[in-house]
Amino acid sequence: MHGQNNFINTPLAIDKAFLLSIIPTIILGYQQNDFLSAEKIVENAQKNIEMQASKAQSTGADVYPVVLNISGPIMKYSSYYYLGTQDMISILKNLDQNSQISGIILNIDSGGGMVSGTAELTATIKNLTKPTIAFTNGYMCSAAMDIASGADLRMGSPYADMIGSIGTMMSYQDFSAMFEKWGATIYELYAPQSTEKNKEFRELQAGNKEAYEERLRVLTEDFIARMQENLKESIQDDKFVFKGKTYSPKEALAVGLIDEIGTLEDALNKF
Repeated sequence: MHGQNNFINTPLAIDKAFLLSIIPTIILGYQQNDFLSAEKIVENAQKNIEMQASKAQSTGADVYPVVLNISGPIMKYSSYYYLGTQDMISILKNLDQNSQISGIILNIDSGGGMVSGTAELTATIKNLTKPTIAFTNGYMCSAAMDIASGADLRMGSPYADMIGSIGTMMSYQDFSAMFEKWGATIYELYAPQSTEKNKEFRELQAGNKEAYEERLRVLTEDFIARMQENLKESIQDDKFVFKGKTYSPKEALAVGLIDEIGTLEDALNKF
């Protein structure tokens, strides 16, 4: 399932440093026009899984675990170079129905991404019949932490970068002044019945942030509630874990965001 992502003027569950780090890659991709098609991104993910299956079967294994890589920004639809959550859902459901699969490892290296589509993927992971492990050797932050919370077990490499960042943000751009500088005259008219249309953005233009902050409050309450439900008693709240703080692997273990410190091989050996 493919569609259009929107990283501008939309709620994000993302670590700001990670967001800034991916912008140059996306800009370069636009300049060089070398983005992969959605179909190619999905094809590459499926080929990777097929290679794992072929390798396991060549050793005589009747059942074997598979690794699904979740890297880069979390997006609803596959685009740029990244597998979208909608296609992850489809792949995971197919793996769950495969009798030869003994377990699924979500190999995560992501600082987060779009709010849209993330909760649906988390719910899918939580409802899989196959045992699941979320593992990171890099970032497992914000939307990526949300996704990991749906797994049966969470593991972090001792060399992982950051884990946590449970929270949401918005970054809004108003390009009207730039267009006006170029000589454009902008008219924005609303029907008298449409008093609520684009109200949040109009309030922001007038200097009032309350409407958008309220939307973020609701989204973050839902995020936190989902994390509390999924992680249950493992969470040892240090008064910052649900306020967007990021942690080293040892710190994440202490507050219950991960269950174990180990390697990807350790995770594979559990199946």
